[in-house]
Amino acid sequence: MNLVRLNWLLILNFALTSLTLPKDLFQDTSLTTTDSLLKVDRIVIIGNEYTKSFVIQREMSLQPGTKITKQLLEYDRSRIYSLGLFNHVVITVIPTNEEKANIVVEVSERWYIFPFPVVGIKDRDWKKFFYGAGLLHSNFRGRNEKLYMVFVFGYDPSAEVWYNNPFLSENGSYSLDAKIAYSKIQNKSLIAQSGSTNFSEQHVYGSVGIGRRIGIHHSFWLTLGYEYVKVSEYIVGRTISSSGIDKFPFANISYTYDTRDLVEYPAQGSFVRLAITKYGLLTKGIDVVRYATDFRQYLHLNSKLILAGRLFTNNAFGGQTPSYNRVYFGYTDRIRGHFKEVIEGENLFGVSSELHYPLFEPIFIQLHFLPAEFSIIKFGVVAAIFADAGTVWFRGQKFAINKFARGYGFGIHFLLPYSMVLRTDYAWNEIRQGEFIFDLGASF
Repeated sequence: MNLVRLNWLLILNFALTSLTLPKDLFQDTSLTTTDSLLKVDRIVIIGNEYTKSFVIQREMSLQPGTKITKQLLEYDRSRIYSLGLFNHVVITVIPTNEEKANIVVEVSERWYIFPFPVVGIKDRDWKKFFYGAGLLHSNFRGRNEKLYMVFVFGYDPSAEVWYNNPFLSENGSYSLDAKIAYSKIQNKSLIAQSGSTNFSEQHVYGSVGIGRRIGIHHSFWLTLGYEYVKVSEYIVGRTISSSGIDKFPFANISYTYDTRDLVEYPAQGSFVRLAITKYGLLTKGIDVVRYATDFRQYLHLNSKLILAGRLFTNNAFGGQTPSYNRVYFGYTDRIRGHFKEVIEGENLFGVSSELHYPLFEPIFIQLHFLPAEFSIIKFGVVAAIFADAGTVWFRGQKFAINKFARGYGFGIHFLLPYSMVLRTDYAWNEIRQGEFIFDLGASF
């Protein structure tokens, strides 16, 4: 699901809710709780009129018998908020005797059914405008299940139906993910274009995945699927088949380790993702294996200053790689300083770092004149400095550090309602050419 399609709806909602500011701000008692020798007696969850309590408790590191610390209280509060189901989360400690205390989690639920207009941009390029309509149920049956259906017109028209169930089992150990999609996209490969007129690709895609979650930090996925790709004009390299049509099953195995506190804009924790995808199984034609890695770390240098780093790779092995299976900087992944520059290859390596300092700590404001699901809004401002570097290459070429594209700069990031982040950055490349960047979502 591409949540960028919801951004204009969310911006409109924020603009409307900001017209009148109330006097009362929420105070989170978890921020003033000091460490003690108390252990958790019971966990009490209130305010979840629709969401099942086990969905919330599944994200908590504090469980009956666990020692209560300020760090764990703040961490659990951020993890619950990261579910994307609540406008605000408050955790309170209420002692029951000299050794134990109840943990009271109070949540304010977001609205969960969104018939929405689709307005957005593709590949972070404001010239690639698309529009349409969709329906999202972000909390089906109160179990954090996602039902998503969308029809898109304009640039790269598409249709998609997606279902995700993180509680295939009652304790949340098993998950299900299923998707059916159609898209007609403009070719991204500058090499495959071979002339002034670009060509298009039709993709029909279906997949089913089963996930296994261990604890709150580890998860494994096995996904099986089938894809149909047809190009509007065949030239060698655009597809493996000389007919201009490739049909192939694929399989993906992945592992994720995630200890981040706030997924939308982390301040602490680690993220690791390792994935292997095999395109073409027991069939003639495409026969490519991709190995992808993503490592992220978020460290508190002091009470406010946060250092974030990321290293990521994507490498191809096996048979010939058609143009639609190549990797790029300049679309989903970008190097600030070369933000609009497209470079392509079969293999990719990237590294980024950011230093964050909050100029305005996030606050939650309640607007009583709005429905409860929209009445609590979040706002914060963060200053950042950053540096990015990366390269792509084809098999047979050498991995060369001196060919890295590099950039650095500074920015102001706005933390907005419904887990949205608006970034305004200014970056320079290695020869000190500058560019202004307006983007949505955290850089990583």
